[in-house]
Amino acid sequence: MSETAVHVAGFCAVTALGDMDDTWEGLQAGRSALRQPGAGRNGGFRCKGPVGAVQELNELRGEKRMKQLLRLLHYQITHALHLAPGTGLVLATTKGAVDELLLRQQGSLAIPELKMQPWNLARYIADQEGITGPVSTVSAACASGTVALVQAALRIVSGEVRAMLVVGVDILSEFVIAGFGSLQALSGSACRPFDRLRDGLALGEGAAAMLLAGEDSPVGNGHGGKILLKGWGMACDAVHITAPARDARGLVAALKMATSGVSAPVGAINAHGTGTVFNDAMEMRAFETLWPDCNRRPPFHSIKGAIGHCLGAAGVIEACISIKSLEAGVIPPTAGLREPAAPAMNVSGEQALALKAPSIVSCNSGFGGINAAILMETCGL
Repeated sequence: MSETAVHVAGFCAVTALGDMDDTWEGLQAGRSALRQPGAGRNGGFRCKGPVGAVQELNELRGEKRMKQLLRLLHYQITHALHLAPGTGLVLATTKGAVDELLLRQQGSLAIPELKMQPWNLARYIADQEGITGPVSTVSAACASGTVALVQAALRIVSGEVRAMLVVGVDILSEFVIAGFGSLQALSGSACRPFDRLRDGLALGEGAAAMLLAGEDSPVGNGHGGKILLKGWGMACDAVHITAPARDARGLVAALKMATSGVSAPVGAINAHGTGTVFNDAMEMRAFETLWPDCNRRPPFHSIKGAIGHCLGAAGVIEACISIKSLEAGVIPPTAGLREPAAPAMNVSGEQALALKAPSIVSCNSGFGGINAAILMETCGL
């Protein structure tokens, strides 16, 4: 928690459902953009199950796919955000355009010429957006986006900068699809977060940007900062390289830090909700631990059954969706969920659920036991 207010001064996203408005509309309607890959559609990736592909990226691979996605995001940023001089950047990504390494011909492309890799992608985005403040990269597995938001907030609270742009971006790639396939983590049919018959995740791609600002920033209160980033927490349980802690100790610790000192109830939770057996069970264990009284337990949902798991972009996309929930007073349905694994857990299924209070937690968990959570609320709560 912090005594210095961190405002959300703007946000935008591109997902398999479309731009920010299209994505929110699709989620409210319970639509899913997950489709089986095929030649000429969804990039033709070799995958046994559905993927959440951004349609404008069809037929593109590696660097070209990433550049086009960033062009789409750049268009959204220029229309939705005001980046003042001195604004910094935190980039969240897991693998960048990793297929760029697979596709390049031996000896024809030197390492320094690679532009879309995690080690130089942040500088590329900073140059594209005219960022003049501090620039850094977070690659903390599937929790990257939320960790990046926390790091940006900390820089504002410390007084280092007045505003920070957080960008989360990842694309579908043969490398990542093969990796999750080798772990037998991919569903062959559909992503079913928190469903009794869930059998794996579906990979997606997307990009999102969120502008955070302090109270004295020229993009703060006077420019639509009606949402506060009120609390945050990070924890690493380090139980296993890929599996979550069965007792949810890491996520519990992160959620406790994010919600400590908050007297008002948490209105809802935007969960990680991958649709894998162990992740979903771990999250429900964490929610039961923190809110043992089912009548006081916040409702929760997942968006990964609609757009897939967007890896490093997931946390930023889900934070944007959380803001839309705060504005609408509801969390959208959980696409893919038909038979809740735990009916008493108050998870949204085919219907939206009302927030219990004007605040929402967004949390993510990643390989290596990395867990992160943020708490957002409307101003004046």
